[in-house]
Amino acid sequence: MIDARPRDHDDGMKVDAAILDEACGVLSAGGVPMLAVLELHERLESGAARAVFSRTEEGQAVMVVDDRGSWRQVVAAGGPESALLAGLHELRGTSEALVWDEDCVKIAPATLDELGFRLLLRQVFTQELSRVPLDQPEPAGLEVSLLGDTSLAESRALFARTHAGSVEGLYATLPHAPTDAQCGLAFDGYLSGALGVPVPSACVVIRHEGRVGGVICCAASEEKDTGTLLGLAVDPTVRGKGLSRVLVRRAQKALHAAGFAKMLFLTTDRNAPVHRLFTLEEIVKTETFPTRLWLRSR
Repeated sequence: MIDARPRDHDDGMKVDAAILDEACGVLSAGGVPMLAVLELHERLESGAARAVFSRTEEGQAVMVVDDRGSWRQVVAAGGPESALLAGLHELRGTSEALVWDEDCVKIAPATLDELGFRLLLRQVFTQELSRVPLDQPEPAGLEVSLLGDTSLAESRALFARTHAGSVEGLYATLPHAPTDAQCGLAFDGYLSGALGVPVPSACVVIRHEGRVGGVICCAASEEKDTGTLLGLAVDPTVRGKGLSRVLVRRAQKALHAAGFAKMLFLTTDRNAPVHRLFTLEEIVKTETFPTRLWLRSR
């Protein structure tokens, strides 16, 4: 059984202290460090997170969950494996996406694999632009231009439909599920500066046979002398023609000309097409974040 929330924070009532203490006690017994338990207590008390209770014959488990619409993240968990599994089954039934750090939920990896909770490695590549071959020839017949008013709506629609319902779309739309609408809003955020000041010369579109076939958006990073590749999309019907490489090289060249020394790009270990765009010589640092993810099929 699931006690989805200690109480409804919209009714102005106080949180049940006994329920909070019970949840934190299970987390502490399950190996969550005391300092983390105290921080979780504050989040639960304020309504920033909720405690999900589940019980089997082996005992009671608690998962602390961030609710973000139909997308949910487990931020802490404690209790026997069977009870944690029961809780995950309940959460999956009402979620479009369910994600947590690999070491957060103590369940045998083989069991999670069997249930479709796949291990995903989020990766942040840092590239040294001086190592990138910026003068490679481009395929003939492509119309490459800066992203502008005439191509904005079409580029936004392309980005939304290619990322909706995907893992890459999920990381573009956090803290929301990767719907078409949310992916479109993510694209708007790139251009509005929500994730860094856009670099106009590194926001490029490619037209193929009269329509937008690909788009890329880059912005200045918080890290000095570093640009971030925020969004990349290529129409599935024209993939295999080298459009992604043209877009990335154009963006890298523009960032380098604008005075940036490095470029960051977030991807996953499952994104083979993106991995093929970069050589080991270009990458100077890779940060990896093991994550368990379940994403409802469209």
